[in-house]
Amino acid sequence: MNVVTQPASGLRRRFKVRFPDEDHYNAAQAFETAGSRVPVRSAKRNFISVELPPALRGISTVENTLDTQLQAFEEYFGATVDVDFQFDQEEGTRGIFDPSNFGPETPDNPSLEDVLALIRAPEAWDDSNGGQGTAIAVVDTGVNGSRPEFPVGKQLSSWEPDGDTPWTDWQGHGTMCACIAAGTTAAGGAFNGVAPNAGIIACKTHFFDTELVAVYDYLIDLATNQGMTIVATNSFGIQTGKPPPPPPNTDFVDALKEAIAAGIHIFFSAGNYHDLAGGRPDECDPTSIWLHKGRADLTSVATCKLDKTMWYYSSRGPGQHHGEPEMGRKPDVTAPTPQNGRVVYGDSIRSLPNGWGTSGASPQVAGLAALLRAKDSALSHDTVRDAIRNSATPLGHGENCEGAGLIDCKKALDSV
Repeated sequence: MNVVTQPASGLRRRFKVRFPDEDHYNAAQAFETAGSRVPVRSAKRNFISVELPPALRGISTVENTLDTQLQAFEEYFGATVDVDFQFDQEEGTRGIFDPSNFGPETPDNPSLEDVLALIRAPEAWDDSNGGQGTAIAVVDTGVNGSRPEFPVGKQLSSWEPDGDTPWTDWQGHGTMCACIAAGTTAAGGAFNGVAPNAGIIACKTHFFDTELVAVYDYLIDLATNQGMTIVATNSFGIQTGKPPPPPPNTDFVDALKEAIAAGIHIFFSAGNYHDLAGGRPDECDPTSIWLHKGRADLTSVATCKLDKTMWYYSSRGPGQHHGEPEMGRKPDVTAPTPQNGRVVYGDSIRSLPNGWGTSGASPQVAGLAALLRAKDSALSHDTVRDAIRNSATPLGHGENCEGAGLIDCKKALDSV
């Protein structure tokens, strides 16, 4: 068994157990130990995720924790056991999404309505029926389905770990992203999103590798077997100011590539790490767009303020692996998030002093992709990306800060 450092005492521990083949995977399914939980099972990839109770205080390695279930998986089923890698929710150095930092909910503050006006989303709704017929997958902390921005008819589907509850949000962040992408006022909601008539797929996760892989395998099935037109927005990464090593033993990039091949449009927050990397607010270096967010086949989104100056934290390009095979120059485009901006967050409307992070930028561009596909269902993945990039308005900050510039929904729709 691999030697790995455990979380601090009192925290449950997650492991990825990979079996050598389908037969061993199937045989192991009946093997359970009291106190453990299996949040994820992937027959497609022959792995499960096992959550174990907290380790005893002062014990730091797997061998010493007497985790007989994991040992049995290795000895009797030929499995390999590794820590289930966990990504970070986008946050930033000043606690952008720490509720203790939220300002009072002041109606005079700028809001999602001001953002939609700046990117000309309402002007694009007639040509696209507001995104009708498309689905936006929000891969995040969940979506609060009790909010009026998400009436039952908009709740197309959901994925959650085994034992969890759908259409709930353990943090509030995913509800914000869903509102920005596809909220609606039709049932009494406070705000429309960029694509107010698009449906939502709530993909609830704590950002473990096994969960994210299962999410994308689920979306691939919806796209290929049910014919759904899917756009996915992702606002997670690795919070660091230095280039991180690749996550070990991950299947996530393979799942992303398969999803793109299945016709799913994938959007990522560029990251909130510019100041962590030592960058000045008015500079476009050093790079702080990490790992898979630099892939040429997905779209990474930076963020600016409503006055079109870049947020101090918005990660800069060209990307950790720029110049390597399958990588492109990042970010692709920029979307605005307002200082003290009002938006649905969790179960209520909040004002966020430091904007909504690149977390709030990615769902805007995902919403634009939904509008494009709603206008023309035959548009290819590359055509959608090109329409978004080519219609953006340069802001004058430089490509490594803003990519092609500020998105323009109306201009993008007019170009196809």
